[in-house]
Amino acid sequence: MKEDGPLPDNGTYNALIKACLRDGDKTASAELIEEMKSCGFCGDASTISMVFDMLHDGRLNKSFLDMLS
Repeated sequence: MKEDGPLPDNGTYNALIKACLRDGDKTASAELIEEMKSCGFCGDASTISMVFDMLHDGRLNKSFLDMLS
């Protein structure tokens, strides 16, 4: 997308992060969160809500919440 299409925006990153989290790919999710932050974007309410839910049921650890702040 960065090479051939429009640049990703906040919505693009959030959609990709949510998809990776749903698939259980924590590594890709963390990399996307870091990339998103380095580009000046932040997680939206739905992404943060999903991270909270996954923290609550034990699928993620607190480091994901720290990354979104």
